[in-house]
Amino acid sequence: MRRSAFAVLALAGFVFGPAWAQDVPTPVPRPSIPAPAPSKAAASTQPTGTERIDAGHGRVFLLRGLVNVFSLGMDTLARKLRARDIPVRVTNFSNWRGFAAVLVDLYPSDKTIAPVVIIGHSLGADSAIDMANYLAGNGVPVRLVVAFDGVHGGHKVVGGVEEVINYYKADGVGKFVEASKGFTGTLTNIDLSDHKEIDHLNIDKSTELHAEVIAKLKEIFAE
Repeated sequence: MRRSAFAVLALAGFVFGPAWAQDVPTPVPRPSIPAPAPSKAAASTQPTGTERIDAGHGRVFLLRGLVNVFSLGMDTLARKLRARDIPVRVTNFSNWRGFAAVLVDLYPSDKTIAPVVIIGHSLGADSAIDMANYLAGNGVPVRLVVAFDGVHGGHKVVGGVEEVINYYKADGVGKFVEASKGFTGTLTNIDLSDHKEIDHLNIDKSTELHAEVIAKLKEIFAE
C-alpha cells in the first residue's frame, strides 16, 4: 500500500527528530494583517511590494525540509528578501550546525551579524528552533524564528531567543511549539486549520504568509 505524502513526512519527522509528550499551549488565532496603503510619494518612486530595506547588518537563514524538494517556498521567499537588500542564505535543514558554528565563532568580534533571523519549513522548521537554541546557548542572540509547519514535537525554545512565530496546521502534520522555563521572549502559535487551501506541502509558498514575514523583517531591520 502506498503511503500518502503526509504520512511519509510525518514518519520523516519521527525519524529525524525527537517526539515526546508535551503540554499543548492554547493556539492563537491567525491575525489578520491588512496591507498598508502606500503613500503617494512612495507609490510614485517604488514598485509595489519591492520597497528596499537598509540591511547593512544581520543574517537571515532559510532552511528547506526533506531532500530540498518540498520547501521551494523558502527559495521564493529568499528572492523577495534579496530584492529588498536583506542578506539571506538558503540551505537544507541538515546544514544548520555548520552555519551556527560559524556564527558562534564570529559574534564575539563582529556584532554586525545581528539581528539573526531563522526561517524554516517542515524539518527545516524543526531545525530552525534547534539552530536558534544552539546559538542562544552559545551567546549569540536570536531575534526571530519563523516555523512553517514543523513535523515533530518536543522542541522547546530556550532563553536568548527573542521571538518565535509558528505557523502550523493542527488538522495536519504540523506541531505546536513550546517554551522552556528559561524563555522570556514572545512565542506565538498560529493555527491555520481554518484555511483549507493551505496544507503542509504549500504552507511555505503562501504569498499572504510571505507578506507577513516580510513585514516583520522590515520592522526588525528598522530597529
